[in-house]
Amino acid sequence: MTFIEQFKKIMQDAMPAFLANPFIKDCEAGRIDARALYTYIYQDNIYLDVYLPLFSKGLDNFGIDSESLRQFEGDQETEPHLMLQKLADEKNPAAKATITKEWLPATTGYLKHIQDSQKEGDFIFLCSLAACPYVYGYLTEKMIESGQIKKGNPFYPWFDFYKGTDGQLTVDFMKVLEEEADKVDEEMQSRGLTAFYQAVQFENDFFAQSLEKEG
Repeated sequence: MTFIEQFKKIMQDAMPAFLANPFIKDCEAGRIDARALYTYIYQDNIYLDVYLPLFSKGLDNFGIDSESLRQFEGDQETEPHLMLQKLADEKNPAAKATITKEWLPATTGYLKHIQDSQKEGDFIFLCSLAACPYVYGYLTEKMIESGQIKKGNPFYPWFDFYKGTDGQLTVDFMKVLEEEADKVDEEMQSRGLTAFYQAVQFENDFFAQSLEKEG
């Protein structure tokens, strides 16, 4: 099994856990939990403020100049966040005042994992960065293709957005990773896969924490 095949298998194996995630299950059912959506947006803004400069550094380390990757680098998630905010505002705008205005555990843990991966070396760092676009691109594509997310579902535009943007981004990222994997030994590849695996778990935790109540 090639490095990229192992990379893809990690996400394939993680899919049942994502599909069982309460945040994703709400999306599939078309259930709008305003507080959860406001929490997700707030935490994602915190995350992206740290992640995007790290993503830029990861690209620069390898001299990567892919158009889709560079576009993602400057993306502040405005459009998809506005989609979710509109749903929350229509459902229960008062819920916005009830969210926790601090870093939640998955946000903190995920960013620490990426920063720790950066200290381990450029290739491992790149692998940890890959989970963010890869999870969104893979999850949204599979759920739309399977009919789990259909037109008419209030979350369909959000899923369709990521299917298009992060889907192409994933193709470009996989090409870069495949090229860079050929330049490192098996031990380094193994460590890169571990970093990616852990980041995928954090992605799942990140979704789930949006529904966790205080106390």
